[in-house]
Amino acid sequence: MSAQRAELIAVGSELLEPWRTDTNGSYLTRVLGERGIAVRFRTVVGDTSEDLQEAFRVALGRSDLIVATGGLGPTIDDLTREAVAGLLGLPLLPDEAIARRIEERFRRLGREMPPQNRRQAMVPRGAEALPNRLGTAPGLWMTSGGVRIVLLPGVPEEMRQMTEASVLPRLGASGERFAHRIIKIAGLAESEVDRRLDDVARRAAPVAWTILAGPGQVEIHLRERVREGEPPEGIERIDGEIAAVLGAHVAARDEETIEEVAGRLLAGLGATLATAESLTGGGIAERLTRTPGASRYFRGGVVAYGDEAKGAVLGVAAETLRARGAVSRETALEMAHGARRLFTSTWALAATGYAGPVGGGPGRPPGRVILGLVGPGVESARDVNLPGSRRAVRVRSCRLALDMLRRALLDAETSL
Repeated sequence: MSAQRAELIAVGSELLEPWRTDTNGSYLTRVLGERGIAVRFRTVVGDTSEDLQEAFRVALGRSDLIVATGGLGPTIDDLTREAVAGLLGLPLLPDEAIARRIEERFRRLGREMPPQNRRQAMVPRGAEALPNRLGTAPGLWMTSGGVRIVLLPGVPEEMRQMTEASVLPRLGASGERFAHRIIKIAGLAESEVDRRLDDVARRAAPVAWTILAGPGQVEIHLRERVREGEPPEGIERIDGEIAAVLGAHVAARDEETIEEVAGRLLAGLGATLATAESLTGGGIAERLTRTPGASRYFRGGVVAYGDEAKGAVLGVAAETLRARGAVSRETALEMAHGARRLFTSTWALAATGYAGPVGGGPGRPPGRVILGLVGPGVESARDVNLPGSRRAVRVRSCRLALDMLRRALLDAETSL
């Protein structure tokens, strides 16, 4: 029977720093959930033996399955196997078969195995080594007091391959799974989404409901335990109720992004797009071109950061810049018209503004953004004041611009 209470332990002092995140945990939560195994706790712990042993000691007291990633390398700060063996009172014994496989891997690369790599061939007594096709560090599978403990490398590609090849088959099937859905909402603040969906949230049980806010987007995460092979009827019901309340504010679902939705709509209409960007610095175009096949509908973009480029490349009139300024409705629309003309596109999207930390003077605060959109029978502009840091303003501006495009394309699709 599959474990019902799982705990993930991400090992590595670097994961406690602000510039690194535990992506392995997100993957493991998803694939375990697909087996009906609920991840109840996720812990990040640094590379010290005392902290590692404490993290595993706590996990052993509250979980049925522990999956740890990281700390299985050959260096002095790779301490996971030693810490777990010490906590469980198990001696580490050399496994010559593992040592030979590591040596052979180095030999195929035309290198001699460093002596430090022999540490990776040390296995706690009674543990089963899990093969690693992509690296030198084998995984380890062991049990203690009925708790299953799995140690995996921290390198994401290695961890994923070993999970799919060696871990999931050993866990078996519970006959249940966790179904998930993410509903992405644009154009509303988190508090407003919460207010409008209050009645829906109250009726959501047994579907689990979480609302999360990010720059320019609110997400509702739904989770439901269902029997294997059965559809998530609760999620479908809640999804329908959310869509009925929020309408066009529902921008995307699951892994799909607003830019992918906009691209799909453009392709479906046989339409093309160009961009003209100032404060976003090409961010809108970059998001659009993340999608494979974007060349079907994205013609090109211009980063016209200075007034000279706005005039010389996009044809914004000198009088407009002098009288109205670079951050104005008139300039945004002339930028959009210029991009549409330059790339002979069906639609064009423009963004100008003050990303911060300073604005343009009195009445022109940082975070003021003006977006322009032109297309068949459409000429519209939005003037907004966006909160947050310079980066947050730029991210919000990109999402707001793409959502502006998405809504216009939905209207165009409806009118056909």
